[in-house]
Amino acid sequence: MRKYNGAPAHTAIVPAGTELWRVHRTDSRYPANSFNSTGIAPLTDAVAFDIRKHRGLPRQGRFDPVHDNTVCPGGSGLGGYLYVGLSVGAVVAEGILRGTDIPKSKLLSYAAVADFSLTKLTLGENISVITLDTQVGLAAINQDGSLVGCTWRDYRDSRVTCTDILVGTPGALGVRYPCRHGKDERAVMLVDRRNSLPVDITDTSDLSVPGWGLDLVRRTLRLGFDLDIDLP
Repeated sequence: MRKYNGAPAHTAIVPAGTELWRVHRTDSRYPANSFNSTGIAPLTDAVAFDIRKHRGLPRQGRFDPVHDNTVCPGGSGLGGYLYVGLSVGAVVAEGILRGTDIPKSKLLSYAAVADFSLTKLTLGENISVITLDTQVGLAAINQDGSLVGCTWRDYRDSRVTCTDILVGTPGALGVRYPCRHGKDERAVMLVDRRNSLPVDITDTSDLSVPGWGLDLVRRTLRLGFDLDIDLP
């Protein structure tokens, strides 16, 4: 992964009223619009991480802010974060397909959605986000596709790089990027910079039962990925 050159990143406006989406565990004790500010995963170098010893992958996300100011000066000022999709396809890709093996039949197991809910959110104000989904945007900050397309083994570097870019672009309240598991879809990681950022819950649908959420997810799977769910 290339080193950030310190230049302010290219940005775009996400307007107030924009629909945002999340696929999340139904039994989560946190609201779907909750920014994670106290449970941020420790920065982990996956190269030295023993999956067998720890019984699973490091729980850090690709762009989780680094609050260790000795590693990322100013990073703690980014505050909490929230990953959202700009479409249903984005959260289907990252929330469902990311951890699911796709069989030859193209029918996903019902277990892929049974424990999850789909929530529609609404952005309450215009915000500026860094564009990591354009060639010119990446080039301006000395980056390439490895920042948005790396695997979990490089998440330490992608977290540090993204934190430094956000610190170097003070007006930005997040980063927009292409989904690794759905290249035509876009997602945003929002940061609140220790202020209130209005992201309101509009509606939630449990995917384990018939309803608008399951219908929307199935339609998105069929039209966007040529897949469906094998319902019981």
